[in-house]
Amino acid sequence: MNKLLLVGFAWTTFLTSGLQHPASSQHQHTAPRTPSQAGEAQAAHHSFLDQERAAIERGEGFGMAMVADRNGYPGPKHVLELTAELQLTPEQQTAIEKLFAQMKAEALARGKELLLAEAQLDQMFAEGRPEAELQQQTNRVASLRGELRWGHLSAHLAARKLLTPQQLATYQHFRYAAHSMAPAFGAIE
Repeated sequence: MNKLLLVGFAWTTFLTSGLQHPASSQHQHTAPRTPSQAGEAQAAHHSFLDQERAAIERGEGFGMAMVADRNGYPGPKHVLELTAELQLTPEQQTAIEKLFAQMKAEALARGKELLLAEAQLDQMFAEGRPEAELQQQTNRVASLRGELRWGHLSAHLAARKLLTPQQLATYQHFRYAAHSMAPAFGAIE
């Protein structure tokens, strides 16, 4: 769970680091960052990107399906980690294992495509390619990232269908209530 919190914090920090307060005039300037602060921010950013790349190379979600998990759609990996607590039947366990293997294989393949597309975009910028080509490659990267994320999210949708309402409630308890982070979501069907 601590890893998920770190990912969430890193994304929040990354996404908000360039935002200004709405009342700020675009001509007003805040105190410049010191070289030390700028270096620390850059190092944290690169560390996060390195962690994301490593997770994608391993076929892991790196928070891509957190929205599903938090809202009552359990991930197959975490269901398998809670096999005893959820009292999975042998049939359920086999189905979840198959689902996890399929998701992992798809994530590895799509992740490889994504990382290659990102590297190509980097190379295109280094070569000073025309803006239209850069935009086209950027859109390709975004599409691949969306497909990768959907692979993780759809596995959560499928996993939910394999569990009973009691197992879903137990899953939420073990994943979130124990960490005082129980999500608010509608009734589990």
